[in-house]
Amino acid sequence: MRTKIVPVSNVARLAEAGEALLSRSPGMPGMGAAFGPSGYGKTTSMAWLATRQHGVFVRALATSTPSSLLEAICKELHISARHKISKTVEAVVAKLAETGRPLFIDEADYIVDKKALIDTMRDVHDLASVPVVLIGMKDFDRKLSTSEQLAGRIAQWVEFKPASIEDAKLLAMQLCEVGVGDDLVAELHARAGGSVRLFVVGLSRIEQFARSRGLMKVALGDWPREENFFMGAAPRTSKRLQAA
Repeated sequence: MRTKIVPVSNVARLAEAGEALLSRSPGMPGMGAAFGPSGYGKTTSMAWLATRQHGVFVRALATSTPSSLLEAICKELHISARHKISKTVEAVVAKLAETGRPLFIDEADYIVDKKALIDTMRDVHDLASVPVVLIGMKDFDRKLSTSEQLAGRIAQWVEFKPASIEDAKLLAMQLCEVGVGDDLVAELHARAGGSVRLFVVGLSRIEQFARSRGLMKVALGDWPREENFFMGAAPRTSKRLQAA
C-alpha cells in the first residue's frame, strides 16, 4: 500500500477552507471548524493541511487545561512556557503573530465544554490574528453553536461526509499497488459504510490477498465470499465457556 494523502472530496473541501482562512481580509474572523464521525479521515487530513501550511498541530485531551494545552502549543513552536499562564499566552501569541503559522487543535470536543479553554483559544485567535482550526466529532458543530464566544468567530465550517463511490475509486487507484476491479471497489465501499479508515483497511486486505496468490488485479469474483474485509471478526465464546 502506498502512503499518501489522496485528494478525495473531504480533503479538497478542507484545503479550500484552509486557503480561505489564510487569505481572509484583515479584521475578518479566522477560525475554522471541521467535524464528522470517526473514521472519515479528519485527523489525517488536518495533519496534512497543517504540514502544507506550516501550521501548529496539537491535540486536546480529556484532562486538558489552559496551561497544559498552551504548553503543547509552546512545544510545537519551540518556545518555553512561562511560570504565569498569562505570560505563556503572551509568548504563544507573539510567536504565532511573528510566524503567521495557523493553529490546528484536534479532539476539540474537549474544549467546548470548558469555559477557561474557550476563553484561552479565543484570546489566542484574537490577539495573534492567525487562523485557528478546531477539529471535532459528529455533533461538534452543534456544541460550538451554543458557545457565542466561538461560534461568531467561525468563518469556515467543513463537515466530513461519507466517502462517495468516486472517492473509493480514487483511493483504490492511488493507494493500492495491485489493480482492484470496480465491482470489488463497489462492494468494499458498501461494506465500509462511508468510512475512509475501514475502506483503506479493506484495500490493504485485498492487496495482501492478491500478493499471496500472485495476482496483479482482483475482481469481486476472485474474492472469497467468507473472507472479511476488515481483519476478521472477533472470536466467539463457546457455549461451554458461556455456561461455566
